[in-house]
Amino acid sequence: MDYKKLILDKQGPVTTITLNRPKVHNALDSELSKELNTAVRQVRADTDCRILIFRGAGDTFCAGDDIKGFNTWGPLQGQQEIITYQETSNMIDELVPITIAAVDGVCCGGGLELTLVCDFVIATDRSRWGMPEIDWDITPGWGGISRLPRFAGRRKAKEWNLIGALFDVTTAERYDLVNRICKTEELNKEVTALTDVLLAKHPVTLRRTKWALTHSFDMTVHQAMSTERSFPTNSMKSGGVSDFVEKDSREARRKLSKHFWQN
Repeated sequence: MDYKKLILDKQGPVTTITLNRPKVHNALDSELSKELNTAVRQVRADTDCRILIFRGAGDTFCAGDDIKGFNTWGPLQGQQEIITYQETSNMIDELVPITIAAVDGVCCGGGLELTLVCDFVIATDRSRWGMPEIDWDITPGWGGISRLPRFAGRRKAKEWNLIGALFDVTTAERYDLVNRICKTEELNKEVTALTDVLLAKHPVTLRRTKWALTHSFDMTVHQAMSTERSFPTNSMKSGGVSDFVEKDSREARRKLSKHFWQN
């Protein structure tokens, strides 16, 4: 498909979706929202894709909804837009590939909500975060109310949604919205390093572990433990177990990940 407002780039097992409206800080209008939904479906159907990276063109990740377009909507379109947003975010949450959000500049509203369904978030030290919808008489529609409290807790989620203030990346990291903070010029390097570590893992084990982690959040502890027991025991006879026995093989397997992000 030819996309007009995003760029989909596939390089081997790594696919990148770049929101491409830099003049409006990659704000999500109706057309971009539909294209994002279609692009995620395309990735979901690609069995060769192992990693999906989300970016924003220019110096901004995503400023959220393009509110100017709301005045052109018919009486039912707002509800349909929310349905599309939620469908897209739920698809991303359930994707087999590992998802990474590479965040620079503004990450607000729908942009922040997009990061909530990514497995990893790497953000620059100049990135700014927030849920400012309250000041435009809008209620968040695809995770700001439902998912955000599960990361930051009820108290902080209420503060951010009811006041609408922006906050810096150190605050975002403190409240579990960000895995790694880096300089702007190091963002690509950090994303590549994470990608290399993940591609070195066994794809089936990675897929299985991600699935269990994603679904365990909505389970009781005992239900989640039952999920752990359901994995086939023959996986314990894999090459990884054999490599563990041999010191050289063990060290080779752990080379990339042993001290990763420990600085």
